[in-house]
Amino acid sequence: MNTGPFLNLLFAALAATAPGLAAQALPQTTAERTNYAATSTNAEVGAFLDSLELAGVPVRVSEMGTTALGKPIYFVIASDPTVTSAGEAAASGKLVVYLQANIHGGEVEGKEAVLAVLRELAGPRRELLQKLVVLVAPDYNPDGNDAFGPQAANRSEQNGPALVGQRADGKNLDLNRDYFKAEAPETRASLARVYTTWDPALMVDLHTTDGTLHGYQLTYAPPLDPNGPAGPAAFVRDRMLPPLRKTLEDKYHEPIFDYGNVETPQAPQSWDTYAPLGWYGTNYVGLRGRMAILSEAYSHADFKTRVQVTHDFLVEILDYAALHGDEIRRLEREADRQTALEGAGSAPRPSLAVAYKLASRGVEPVRLEVMQQIRTYRLPVKDRFVDSLTRPLPAGYFLPAADSDVAALLRLHGIQVQRLAQEWTDTVGVLTGTELKWATREFQGHHLLEVTGTWARTSRSVLAGSYFVSTAQPLGRLVFALLEPEGFGLARWGAFSGVPGSELGASSGLEFPVWRAEREPRAPSRFLP
Repeated sequence: MNTGPFLNLLFAALAATAPGLAAQALPQTTAERTNYAATSTNAEVGAFLDSLELAGVPVRVSEMGTTALGKPIYFVIASDPTVTSAGEAAASGKLVVYLQANIHGGEVEGKEAVLAVLRELAGPRRELLQKLVVLVAPDYNPDGNDAFGPQAANRSEQNGPALVGQRADGKNLDLNRDYFKAEAPETRASLARVYTTWDPALMVDLHTTDGTLHGYQLTYAPPLDPNGPAGPAAFVRDRMLPPLRKTLEDKYHEPIFDYGNVETPQAPQSWDTYAPLGWYGTNYVGLRGRMAILSEAYSHADFKTRVQVTHDFLVEILDYAALHGDEIRRLEREADRQTALEGAGSAPRPSLAVAYKLASRGVEPVRLEVMQQIRTYRLPVKDRFVDSLTRPLPAGYFLPAADSDVAALLRLHGIQVQRLAQEWTDTVGVLTGTELKWATREFQGHHLLEVTGTWARTSRSVLAGSYFVSTAQPLGRLVFALLEPEGFGLARWGAFSGVPGSELGASSGLEFPVWRAEREPRAPSRFLP
């Protein structure tokens, strides 16, 4: 972000003395400058953001963190008047929205579109910043972005540009599978710098889909994990996305639809969304009780079309959020309150899913491309999940003292964790007769673990130094998603001590080291910092 003293003085003078000239000096994106033949490097993203800031656009540019290969992850705060901290944003009363692009390094239109939106906040869309604080990570995966190679190799089904980056980050991790385990520096930076610090009301994650051939320029999805608080996710799915779809069709003549795929294009049976796991960013945000939208531009459309439809979708999302800010805040505050009450037992504790099944909202027309022609089929649109196996929400979980790494990870997620100063004896839920089934093939550097067993209530002594994680907190449902052993949380990634490793194969008859609490312990304890 070093532009040199002369360029700094030039832009400062333009911004201070000649607003008209400063506006004319606003930069073009790499995509625009090359007539959509190329996409930007991370350094070009940084230079573009520097130019915006120096030209007087109401943004503050900093770094969310640093990648495994030492590249900066640029982080932008856009607001008018300018804010520089979460505290200032809260004092302003404005809704905080987080836009994230390029989590998969070859999926590049979101990066170019969000840069254009930032530029427009200097002029035609500046009024949005009267109601919103817009946080932006234009290039969330700089290592993947800059690993340029032929599009045919890095994104074989994508229609340009000629050179794009790779999907994984510098540690060869898929960042959109990392939100629970948080092994990547990018994930850890976003948890600390964005979610825990700013707690954005709405997150938008920008992607490109290369699945089923269809007749839409972009597809979308709300948070899909049914364990998240219902109010925010239902608002996105039922109140927000349908009018956005209509606006894109009517105002821009851009057809968009719910994200999905079919198994057999020649004989489609249903239009099915993707997995509800909290490993994915938008599902993770839903578990936090916040709103999120997945945006998937259609990879077979040309690059310029993908940038344009992503840009238009973003603009309309921001307009909608600004118009409905009070309702969004109300729903999320109610989600926080209700979640904490459930964990405390002051409201009925729900049964939550450890396994899921797809559900349909009904039969609707779906446009598919078959034999190079767009055909409309009437199909069940399976856009949501319901429980297929549930467990009751406990008061919390006890973790062994040896699991300090897990406790630290929970704190990174913003979850409150207590450490017992004295031994505590109580009736707890213990998973006995446990079957541990390790996957034979690696996924993201892990052999995934499936845990099954039988829960039994029994009296146990919880040793001093053990950890207690209460569900009576706003992130109580995220606590369940991360710690319930039979689900898709940290146990699935082999995170807990005292569990035989995958090299031992399947194991049975063991007791899982995470216990379910029926009430908060009354032993002296302290909260981890």
